[in-house]
Amino acid sequence: MMDAWSFHYDAIYNNPMIAVDAVLTVACGNPPETIRAIDKTVGQLVNFKGVDVATIGPSACVRVSELAEKGLAADDVDDGVLTLNGKDWTIISHEAIPAPTGEAGGELRLMLSEK
Repeated sequence: MMDAWSFHYDAIYNNPMIAVDAVLTVACGNPPETIRAIDKTVGQLVNFKGVDVATIGPSACVRVSELAEKGLAADDVDDGVLTLNGKDWTIISHEAIPAPTGEAGGELRLMLSEK
């Protein structure tokens, strides 16, 4: 069953002005997968223990549900490669950004390093 938050994320990730196709290659040996991603490689505010901290590191956001559809769990992405807007990035870690309905319906922020 579709909930309001699924419609919300569908609208965001299907909008070509917000999200783009990226290629995710995970370190566990699965073949590369095309996935929708939001490019946040210029840094942003990240909430850390209740305090907003300005990051200087690049990141990207992907939908947890899209990873699950491709048979991937959040922990599978660490040490993988995300090709985003023509540039390869190493995924150094990740952080869950849950939807109000829970982590499975939300996003995963991928912390990136230039490859």
